[in-house]
Amino acid sequence: MTRVFISYSRTDEPFARRLATDLDGLGANIWIDVDDIPPGVNWSTAVQQGLDDCEIMLLILSPESMASENVADEWQYFHDEKKPIIPILARATDSIHFQLRRIQWIDFIEQKYDTALALLRDRLLGEIGSGEHLLPTSPAPKQQLIALGNTRRIGELRVLSGHRDSVRDVDFSPDGQFVASCSDDKNVRLWYTGRKKRIKMMIGHEKPVNAVAFSPSGAFLASGSEDRSIRLWHVGKRYCITALYGHNGAVTGVHYSPVETILASVGEDGSVRLWDAQSREAIGELGVHAAPVSDVAFSPDGTILASAGLDRTVRLWEVAERRELAVIETPDPARRLVFNPDGTLLAMGMESTGVLVYDTATHERAGTIYYTDYNSNCVRGVGFSPDGALLAIGSLDGAVRLWKSADITASKRKRAVRSLAEHEGGICGIAFSPDGALLASASHDGDVRLWGVTR
Repeated sequence: MTRVFISYSRTDEPFARRLATDLDGLGANIWIDVDDIPPGVNWSTAVQQGLDDCEIMLLILSPESMASENVADEWQYFHDEKKPIIPILARATDSIHFQLRRIQWIDFIEQKYDTALALLRDRLLGEIGSGEHLLPTSPAPKQQLIALGNTRRIGELRVLSGHRDSVRDVDFSPDGQFVASCSDDKNVRLWYTGRKKRIKMMIGHEKPVNAVAFSPSGAFLASGSEDRSIRLWHVGKRYCITALYGHNGAVTGVHYSPVETILASVGEDGSVRLWDAQSREAIGELGVHAAPVSDVAFSPDGTILASAGLDRTVRLWEVAERRELAVIETPDPARRLVFNPDGTLLAMGMESTGVLVYDTATHERAGTIYYTDYNSNCVRGVGFSPDGALLAIGSLDGAVRLWKSADITASKRKRAVRSLAEHEGGICGIAFSPDGALLASASHDGDVRLWGVTR
């Protein structure tokens, strides 16, 4: 998606922040230094990267910005690169450079703010082209909610655009305020679940990021990457606390124990590893699969850890004793795992055979979901609602399907209660918010979609 760089003087920061927030709410992909440069990163290097990554510049005009050498360097770089510049008149000034006077600016002084914002939206659409879209100004969430049986409705609320490549995973913070996402673009992003809030980008991984997981307190976020590292991020301050190394290949899954004492990780090296979440030191290797491991999940009480291997096994581990409890052989590899809220069921999203649901006490199969279409059976996202009544399934056909959990384990004919097919690429991850009011889906199309679920 086209990125938009905001160039401004520090004196105009309140106006720049407001503009960035409102354009974010309209679906624009904004770059602004105060939000997109993490602590500890070289400022000039990050700005240069932002200038290279962005295709359009919004240049905020004021006496201070026209006197700023940094602002001059930024817009002249864009001018030399023949990238479009849209001047924004925030405060009257007589010192506008002659090259900028040739460009029609948008006047936020003589016009009402909302009127000027609507003109800016239309101007951006003209520069972006027909391949992308922005929401109308003063947007409202979609109200076309779809009935789920007799008790719930679901409808798309928001598209979170900002990643430049496939989005691999999503997770909600325990308080439901944030959604975290990770992508092949090497970045981790934090999104506010409310409208008109800036997105936050966490930079540090050197290769695609495969997995994200919030700690139970919500204070920390773990991310696992193909650069073989697990990074721990401080959510409030948005910086990397430390990087954990131990895997001899890509890290494909991370998950905190419910009491936040242990962080589990799995990787392409086939290992299942445990880390002390407090000291951030390695506890050790819990066990090994005979092939790469794709996902890991703790049971709700934290006593059992499940790992899914490409060796066509799902292994259950007793965490306290550090021993293997059971091996479940599957017809093809499981790619995603999730326990239901009371820990009695384990759902497995399979490579190409739909979803298998197992009883965690007997380790016997309790239910199966199988579709007639091949891509529908390639499941890359599974998630139970917090009350356990629904199971959301995301497949490579781009659809998110909602099932009643009771129907999956019943012997009667099974049918999804709703299919949501808005993504333009395959689904990579699924997550319910802690209160069950939101469902997030991550996709190869580079977007995260938020769906509202109401009773």
